[in-house]
Amino acid sequence: MSIVAGKDWVFYKNDGGIWKPYICARSGNFNLNTEMLETTGPGDGNFRSFKPAAHDFTAQIDGIVSLNEPGNISAADLLLSQINKEKLLCRFLQTSADADTFLKQAYFYIQSYTDTGSFDGVATFSVSFRGTGLLSVTFTPPTPNTGEVFRYPAMGDSDAPTPGSVTWTIAGLGNKNILAFEKDGRGQNNIILSGTPVGNEVLYETSGADGVFTSAVPYEDATPPYVLYQNL
Repeated sequence: MSIVAGKDWVFYKNDGGIWKPYICARSGNFNLNTEMLETTGPGDGNFRSFKPAAHDFTAQIDGIVSLNEPGNISAADLLLSQINKEKLLCRFLQTSADADTFLKQAYFYIQSYTDTGSFDGVATFSVSFRGTGLLSVTFTPPTPNTGEVFRYPAMGDSDAPTPGSVTWTIAGLGNKNILAFEKDGRGQNNIILSGTPVGNEVLYETSGADGVFTSAVPYEDATPPYVLYQNL
């Protein structure tokens, strides 16, 4: 199950083309409501019937008052936006532990702003937003690992080893589950992830997005080995 932590629910305001978060927001909510029109007519019995009509949406954030956070939104920014009746482009982003994202973006007006202070604690705020116009909703799931096995080289692949070298780097083959590796006509299915390879072993490492394969025996020619792998 892909969990979204509370700290990974972030409110952003678009300020001159730059998305700025409210760094001290402690909680937030987003609400989408759908107007229901009654379609009950004579002869429909004791139960009413409805059809959905227009949508409207609201949001709210609560947190600690911040007045000077470079690159972020302050409490004063939000209050002045309400006083000036600014139409704000805002987004509410949730990111799960599996790196999938759920984004809601739309224009809003600030409907209410509340400051709260006490002598024994920090000042807090609460801001309510009223959405206007269209709501954009985007869900981006992570790359699934379906167990599908891929083969390198495939059509268009051209990373050739250097004859006499023991190391071969393949662009884009980092962070994979290596199932088999064969070079110079010899299978090397004993894939190790650390240490120094001996015999038919091959050491697999990741460098950025690339895969690095180190063998005990140098390459005889520039013929690429083939690799069977799965995406993690």
